[in-house]
Amino acid sequence: MQPLQHLRFLEAKKVGEPEVMLFGVPLEATESFRGGTRFAPRAIREASRSVESYSRIFGKDITQVPLADLGDVVLSGDVAGDLEQVAGLVRGWASDGKRVVMLGGEHTATLGVVRGILRVLNKLQVVVLDAHSDFREEYLGLSLSHATVCRRLCDMGVLVGVAGVRSFFGGEGEEFEGFLCQLEDLPSRLDPKRPLYLSIDLDALDPSLCPGVSNPEPGGISYAQVLELFRSLRRFDVVGLDVVEGCPPCDPSGATMVVAAKLVQEGIAAFWG
Repeated sequence: MQPLQHLRFLEAKKVGEPEVMLFGVPLEATESFRGGTRFAPRAIREASRSVESYSRIFGKDITQVPLADLGDVVLSGDVAGDLEQVAGLVRGWASDGKRVVMLGGEHTATLGVVRGILRVLNKLQVVVLDAHSDFREEYLGLSLSHATVCRRLCDMGVLVGVAGVRSFFGGEGEEFEGFLCQLEDLPSRLDPKRPLYLSIDLDALDPSLCPGVSNPEPGGISYAQVLELFRSLRRFDVVGLDVVEGCPPCDPSGATMVVAAKLVQEGIAAFWG
């Protein structure tokens, strides 16, 4: 892990016995349109300086949540090896009953987190918010890619539910339809007995709200809709979440990273502590 000197998410520090482990994966290896996802974990932390720690919606101050910001994973440039490194870290935390928050980086990093959790829990369901299906078998010759995430999750044997999609690869056919649903229908399609992991690709939100993403797509869900999903998922055993695909150079205003930081803050308040 790359230690942080003075910059932590909402000043979270590794003290006592944390229950929520936050870390960054500054992965940018397979992006195909706009670069810059490697800068997002730090940018989210910087944006968190403008976010208050108290959630009025969920009635909780996350400074009261045992939260540790452990810094960023040091990546080698070998995607398969980097995902395995992430999986090893997460497996250790999950073995101790910790919850996990990952700041991406490109969406491919989610595969490492889910792999690590699965090695401990054996069964899992993953909710994905994304403008794209990410269901290709391979993309640009790569099986591990930001465009293959949902396909690889299915290969792992997890239950997958996807909402927010409005961009499809023509070769996917009807196979993907079983995983796709409207945002408001997601909770009813989930298994209340399975632990749940939530992955938020920022391009799922309307690009007028989050322009700083690697692959923006017109339309999209609102911030309020994401918070409503948080409310509906509180009855599940949420074991982790991530926010990925932020691209700070594409949004000089910094608004996208503030949205990302706020989603992390509200997610922690909604599910833990």
